[in-house]
Amino acid sequence: MQSNSLIKLTGVVLAGGKSQRMGSDKAALQWQGSSLLKSRLSLLEETLNNECYVSGNYPEFRHIEDSSESKGPLSGILSCLQTLNQRFCLFIPVDMPLLNMQVLDVIINQHQTEPGNYYFSNSVFPIIVEANAKNLSCLADVLSLPVAKQRSIKAFLNLIQATEIEVPKELAPAMVNTNTPEQWQHIQDKVGES
Repeated sequence: MQSNSLIKLTGVVLAGGKSQRMGSDKAALQWQGSSLLKSRLSLLEETLNNECYVSGNYPEFRHIEDSSESKGPLSGILSCLQTLNQRFCLFIPVDMPLLNMQVLDVIINQHQTEPGNYYFSNSVFPIIVEANAKNLSCLADVLSLPVAKQRSIKAFLNLIQATEIEVPKELAPAMVNTNTPEQWQHIQDKVGES
């Protein structure tokens, strides 16, 4: 990615979840010779050409811990936006093993053309969000909603009027996330990792 030097993005891998459906820490799963977390962090750092962060309690990396009781990825996003004040942040989840530089370039190029908050249709992640007072306030509002289903990333993105962009059809297979052992096995079988 050449043009990303125009507006610097700070990359964050969201890895602070409890991995309850997987039954073990998704970040520690082995993927292409390293942990899934290390693989996703390397992807971000190579794409953005700078050091990136991990959201969650991972002292072996540059990490930002959730500052409050976890309410899913929104808690991690909140802590990161509070820490990375006034920066544009590119968030990817740890559980998208097929995510690649081509997908990231799509959202980065859109952001370089017109800086703002962005997400992908059908997938939500990756997302770009500015760490500003308005977005923090909107995120706090969503996190305070009484029903867990209302506290979604999509609700937050709608509230900040983030721009939805289409995933090019040929890149759609890279947008799969893995939450269960069955989904993980399917991905491994697909790429011949098992």
